[in-house]
Amino acid sequence: MNKFSQRTSLFATAALGLFMMACTTACKKNDDNSTPPVTTPGQQHFTIASWTQDQQYVAAVPSLSSGALSFKGKGLEANGSRYIWHKQYVYLMNLPEKKFIRYEMKSDGTLKQVDYLLTDGVVPNYFQSINVIDDNNILVLGALDAGNNGVIGWARIAIPEFKVVAKGNLQVPFDAANPDVEYFVGKGFVDNGKFIVGGYFYDNKKKTYVVDGVRALVYDYPAMNNMKVIQTNVTAGGIGYDYLSTVDKDEEGNHYFVVSAGKYWTGLGGRSGVVRIKKGTADFDKDYFFDVTSQVGQQGCLMGMTYVSNGIAFGAVQFEDLMTSLRDRYKNIAQVVKLDLKNKKATLMNTPLSPVGMVRSPLVFKEKYYTGIAPVGQEAAIYEFDPKGDANAFKKGISLDGGGSVQVQLIAPHPVN
Repeated sequence: MNKFSQRTSLFATAALGLFMMACTTACKKNDDNSTPPVTTPGQQHFTIASWTQDQQYVAAVPSLSSGALSFKGKGLEANGSRYIWHKQYVYLMNLPEKKFIRYEMKSDGTLKQVDYLLTDGVVPNYFQSINVIDDNNILVLGALDAGNNGVIGWARIAIPEFKVVAKGNLQVPFDAANPDVEYFVGKGFVDNGKFIVGGYFYDNKKKTYVVDGVRALVYDYPAMNNMKVIQTNVTAGGIGYDYLSTVDKDEEGNHYFVVSAGKYWTGLGGRSGVVRIKKGTADFDKDYFFDVTSQVGQQGCLMGMTYVSNGIAFGAVQFEDLMTSLRDRYKNIAQVVKLDLKNKKATLMNTPLSPVGMVRSPLVFKEKYYTGIAPVGQEAAIYEFDPKGDANAFKKGISLDGGGSVQVQLIAPHPVN
């Protein structure tokens, strides 16, 4: 499924929702929906989620550094759009069925769907923004419905029980004089009793983004009220896009948001980069903006970022000079970029151009960065990147076969005994 535009999927999933049965408690799946062990006990295993030519899968593998994986017949079919993992669980949002699904990754290499929540009865629509707050809580925000005057649903889910323990309505920015302009909520985090979340504005009538600097929303947590809008004018674009890896924090607890200011992605073709919110504060650091576009050229739009260690993160840029429309993001127009957050230095890695910019949830494991690179018409693989190296400090790992195309959505480690 093509999942760029919530503006399209909002109404499609809402129509499907008329035929769904509301459910606010976890619905148990049968015990047969699992994968067999993939190797011997005691070895590290990983789960990979991917869109392929015909289906979407989650599958477990015994290694990321070598071997090959053909998804068809080797994993569980999983129609997903938003993916996260935490500890031994992978979570997937199935938009057409409005199911928030949990899979358990076991130390023996098996992967099993264990339960799910139906979002009807929890929020009015699907879970658009999914945020792991801590070891015990996931905070989800619903998608907007047309004509709701800027009100969305939210819910807090207890991780161990996989149960909704609190829910309510949330006000997002809305101007009654401009009802066609909607705010689409993105990724967020909790710090010092505040939930700080990004997003972007879109004019549904004019079919264009609406940008005024960089804005985020701040709420009291866990009450989820008292909305405040914070803003910086270092650039102009949306931040914290909802299904990409677009917010992370360093060892000191400072949080970094990806600002996508692209012509084809939450902006109007400006300077994409990184903004910061210091630990314990609830406003942008006015002295910090990492301008990535000016360093990488070709109107490079930063799409995602994942922090590794010692001030180094990795992400992906899509080169909008190579694009003529949004659909070109599925062509070879994106590249991995190394981000030195302390020195504000961007280094393009000498990786092949590919649609890698759309990988939703890459992995940091033992201070290495792993992401999927799948050039059109060439071999797809998981690549490992060393943050201590230069533009060539990467190596190709396990190859992936999706029957014609592969888009890696998530990479997650299983627990080890």
